[in-house]
Amino acid sequence: MNRIAFIINGNFIYWNSLLLALGALVAICFFLGLYPLRGKNPTSGFIAVVMSTALSLILARFIHWYCRTGAYESLGSAMTNLTGGSFALVGVFAGCLLTAVILRLIRVHRNLPQMLDCMSIAGAAGIALGRLASFFTSADRGQVIESIQSLPWVYPITNSVSGAMEYRLATFLIQAMIAGILFLALSIFYIIGHDRKLKDGDTTLIFLLCYCGTQILLDSTRYDSIYFRSNGFVSVVQVLSAIALGFVIVWFSVRMVRSKGFKFWYVGLWGAIALRIGGAGYMEYYVQRHSNLSGIAYTIMGICLVSTIFLTLVIRAIAVHGEKAAEKAIADAEANSTVEFVTE
Repeated sequence: MNRIAFIINGNFIYWNSLLLALGALVAICFFLGLYPLRGKNPTSGFIAVVMSTALSLILARFIHWYCRTGAYESLGSAMTNLTGGSFALVGVFAGCLLTAVILRLIRVHRNLPQMLDCMSIAGAAGIALGRLASFFTSADRGQVIESIQSLPWVYPITNSVSGAMEYRLATFLIQAMIAGILFLALSIFYIIGHDRKLKDGDTTLIFLLCYCGTQILLDSTRYDSIYFRSNGFVSVVQVLSAIALGFVIVWFSVRMVRSKGFKFWYVGLWGAIALRIGGAGYMEYYVQRHSNLSGIAYTIMGICLVSTIFLTLVIRAIAVHGEKAAEKAIADAEANSTVEFVTE
């Protein structure tokens, strides 16, 4: 269903390819614009762009080949002939992370969290635009919805077998809107935080928390999710998103305990998060067996995940408050010591 944009010397250029390329270009531009804000050398930013682009293409293609082996003649043809097939977005995440780690190890840059912060904001912008490429394909959609026939919830598609028009959940558009909102919110958060001594890495962690938390639900609605080859029904995106979500929760919780000390009521906070994650997991199990009740199941699942994100942000707020209080106490102690020394 790919729609042709141009035909140049017998070569077909598709609209979805153009939008994906434009999304990548937007991400690159925002990264190169944000990276020098913290006084970083632009040269290391350009190196990161070249390296991450190459690694992202390789890993995104490899992961898609792994999950959809039947769509390619062989691994060799999948990696060398890029005119067909597709790419997995998780490979782009992996390529960017690997780039930042490698460049830190060889000391092209010295602050891994700062580079990841810029990549996260730029990535959100690229995803918001790149997801719109599915307007011109049949990919990234959910089940048929008969009660609604308008954007942004559904988008028509022609059934390749029956030829009938179907109104399916526009998962791609919802993903694009969430990524766009995240981009705006994180950009403001990062720029304002630049003057308020924002802790490096927090922008990345909040991006992972919000983006991965929403993808656990949205990827469940897709009819073309990528699955692990070992079982064929466990979504790669959902598993990796759940791991990232758990990592962020643990990271902020450790910071909270270190900065404020352990308090018994923290157990209630963690218990509330655990119950919501368990509820989201059960709803995923439930919706796979009762697709006719998917509306109710996904609503409950969404409430569980959104409240998990909110509670995790509360944990971060407590941690940041404790860290700032500790920094103030140290600064006051140093100031008092200086005054006493001068007096003596």
